[in-house]
Amino acid sequence: MLIGGIFVLRYPIREKDAEAVKEKRGAPSKKNTASRRIANRISLQFHIVLEQSEQQDGEMEKKTGKNRNVVKGMPSAVLLSIVIHAVLFLLAGMLVVFTVVKKEEKRFEPPKAVERPKMKLKKPKVRIKKTSKPKPTTRIVTKMNRASMPDIQLPEMAGMAEGLSGGIGGFDMMPDIGKTTLFGGAQSIGNDFVGTFYDFKRDHSGRNIPHSMHKYTQVVKEFVQSGWNTSKLSRYYQSPKKLYATHVMVPPVLSLTAPEAFGEPDTIGYLWMIHYKGALVHKKGITFRFWGSADDMLVVGVNGEIVLNGSVPMMMNEFPFAEGITPHWQTSSSYSLRYYMGGWKSVVGDWITLEPGVPLDMEVLIGEVPGGGFSAMLA
Repeated sequence: MLIGGIFVLRYPIREKDAEAVKEKRGAPSKKNTASRRIANRISLQFHIVLEQSEQQDGEMEKKTGKNRNVVKGMPSAVLLSIVIHAVLFLLAGMLVVFTVVKKEEKRFEPPKAVERPKMKLKKPKVRIKKTSKPKPTTRIVTKMNRASMPDIQLPEMAGMAEGLSGGIGGFDMMPDIGKTTLFGGAQSIGNDFVGTFYDFKRDHSGRNIPHSMHKYTQVVKEFVQSGWNTSKLSRYYQSPKKLYATHVMVPPVLSLTAPEAFGEPDTIGYLWMIHYKGALVHKKGITFRFWGSADDMLVVGVNGEIVLNGSVPMMMNEFPFAEGITPHWQTSSSYSLRYYMGGWKSVVGDWITLEPGVPLDMEVLIGEVPGGGFSAMLA
């Protein structure tokens, strides 16, 4: 039918088809419901238009007297109506809003703990036979021949007593180790050297006097040349305390250690001297010589004769110290000043011959001149 120049084709929808479509689509959502309402309104208006067009067609047939049942072929209006319906359905489909269903994320659920049966452990039972006895062990015994060590004999140093020539009985008493210092002990054992401390900075009464390194060297030189006569030292202060030593072996120490050992802590550690006096004796006849070194002074005399001067050669790079004390004595050994003893090279002394059991007087001088460090070693 023709409506206002537009042919409209009426196409009724059956109820069964509508219900089948509903069942396939399922329950409509809110958005789908809104789109369906719009499509229904369009369809309703379309039906109204169809009814009005039918009424107009009836009126036109009455006026023209044409027969409705006579149709030759398919008019172009029908084809146009089909196209319009297709366009309307396409628009209605575009208004449908599809909902997107979000997939829920899979959560990891740990499996349930499996209860494992606990096994009861049994203690192993060991049967012990009462008659069992330990097996006897065998030992290997060997005899060893011990090598005999050679007897080494050194010259003994004796004091006022007979020394070691009388055997073990030569020791009158044992020294008190608690009172022993590097310069000797406070008690005598009968075969030791007696040490006397001198301070060249004070007179015999303890008063300070003028002093110098050159004067110190001259005093020691005169004392040695006089045959070790102690009257040459009577002008200078000497400590009332004596120390007793069987050897001279002082490693590098502070020079103030010497006056402290003799009970003179107020004495400054320079321009001091220690005079040891004793006897040298051996059971059998022997010939030997001393090796020694010192910082600063070491002089050895036997029977009033110098046998070793191990003092430092130069004093403060100013004047010859060792030569200044004993200008008439020089070592005759080619081994001198080759090997170190302490911090200085050692000097080799003259040969000494001891008769069996015959003591010889022996004296040793050690001292410090400028102060600081001190050492003296005699072997």
